[in-house]
Amino acid sequence: MSKPVNKKVIGIFVVVAIALVVAAILILGSGKFFKTYPKYVMFFEGSVKGLAIGAPVDFRGVKIGTVTEIKMMYNPKDLSIIIPVYIELGQGEVEVAGVRPRDLVKMHREQGQELIKRGIKAQLEMQSFVTGQLMISLDFYPDKPARFVGADKRYPEIPTVPTTLQELTKRVEKIPIEQIFDKLGGALDGINKTINSAEMARIMRSMAQGVDDARALLQNINTEIKPVAADFKDTTQEIRKLAVSATKASDYAGLTLKSAQGAMGNIENMTGDNSLLVYRLNKTLGELENTARSLRILTETLDQQPQSLFFGKKKIGRE
Repeated sequence: MSKPVNKKVIGIFVVVAIALVVAAILILGSGKFFKTYPKYVMFFEGSVKGLAIGAPVDFRGVKIGTVTEIKMMYNPKDLSIIIPVYIELGQGEVEVAGVRPRDLVKMHREQGQELIKRGIKAQLEMQSFVTGQLMISLDFYPDKPARFVGADKRYPEIPTVPTTLQELTKRVEKIPIEQIFDKLGGALDGINKTINSAEMARIMRSMAQGVDDARALLQNINTEIKPVAADFKDTTQEIRKLAVSATKASDYAGLTLKSAQGAMGNIENMTGDNSLLVYRLNKTLGELENTARSLRILTETLDQQPQSLFFGKKKIGRE
């Protein structure tokens, strides 16, 4: 007798067969296994920690490829170790005008070197600050020198440029920090010796003595100038009184002159024009007039510049 058929096994077999058929349709329909992509190699300076297989390769923010392989290459001749990174271009949002997809690989091979000559280079960039994952960014850097390693001749090599952090690290490493600190330490030692030297102590004592002498001199000047200022104030008041008296004398002289002129008029009427007395009286009146004018000028000067009695009349310059 034949064994009964296990329906469960048959069901599992049918489900697996259907799944395989669907997978085959998806894979073969996409044509992934029938496509070939141009492959390139690049060698980065320093560590590639954070760069993994499958990491994107982009050009100015647009994905154009994928990292396919990362390995270490040891050279026993010079005991050097390099890390080649292999990428495939075309696995992204990239199209070439006028080129069919099947001709894309040929086009890359023909024009890849031309792009490299124009300055296209690869640089590591941060893909995620949280996870620390890296990606590769392609762009044109015509002003930076191309660095070729040439360790793998099977694929075209895309030159690389260091990251901004690596360039900054190189510049910092070139700074002679030890020499700078040595010179700074020597300068500080010299300053310390100068400050603590006997010559500096003598200079500081001399400066302190000079300050004390200047303070004492100012006190003496203040003490001496107070009486002089008081005397000058009293003298100014006396000069003002003298100016008032001179003003009164000038006014009196003016009155006298007027009286004399009146008397002279009477005398002229009495004596005539050709009399000697008339001549002398005219001369005397002229002198009185000059004297009155001088007194008036003196009075105005003393009233405006009382100090001119001691220091002379101030000269007023013409502008």
